[in-house]
Amino acid sequence: MAVVSTKVSSALKLTMKIGADIDGNDKFATKTLGNLKVSAVDEDIFAIGKAISNIKTYPLFTLDRQDQFSLVME
Repeated sequence: MAVVSTKVSSALKLTMKIGADIDGNDKFATKTLGNLKVSAVDEDIFAIGKAISNIKTYPLFTLDRQDQFSLVME
């Protein structure tokens, strides 16, 4: 029996560097945007993330795509 995975949702996670704590360690804030089309290509998601980061106060540190899959046995 084979297991089949089906992508059920996608989200875009932006992580911004917002400063440093008293010990000099970097501090981060995240913003997650859900309900992306599961068929969206990585280049388009990246372009949207960069555009959003341009209007944010803090600089973008990482841009991540988070996909969720459903697994079923055939």
